Amino acid sequence: MKKLNELKDCFNKGLLKETEKSRNLALQDISQSEFFLNEAFDLINLKKKEMALIALYNSVFHAARALLYLNGIKEKSHYCMQKYLEEAFEKKKILSSEDLSLFDLLRGLRQEVQYNLIRIKFEEDLNSLYNKAENFMEKIKKIVLSNK
Repeated sequence: MKKLNELKDCFNKGLLKETEKSRNLALQDISQSEFFLNEAFDLINLKKKEMALIALYNSVFHAARALLYLNGIKEKSHYCMQKYLEEAFEKKKILSSEDLSLFDLLRGLRQEVQYNLIRIKFEEDLNSLYNKAENFMEKIKKIVLSNK
């Protein structure tokens, strides 16, 4: 019930809005997701951990947002986007709790890296996160491509 109330609050505050469904925008977001995933790969190999992490988050963000476009939802909050994904896609078994945990983990780490005034250290294995992000993106890409 708490999740549903949080989701209602997101809509009431205008952080999520209903809009026209758009497969075209979803496909563009998948393209962005692939771009950031490729950037993350290069950054990991260059040992640019913080920037790789930001690129990984951007990849899963754009993949996830593609699902919102398919449903006719526009977001103005990454947190609210997660709440929508939980309600609309986890319950329908389209996304797993592991998928949503990845999104939440990367969202939190990206926020720490990007907004902290001191350089943070994180222990997560970037290669493992990359593989999970790639699987996440591929899963959503199949959904978008099969949606006619």
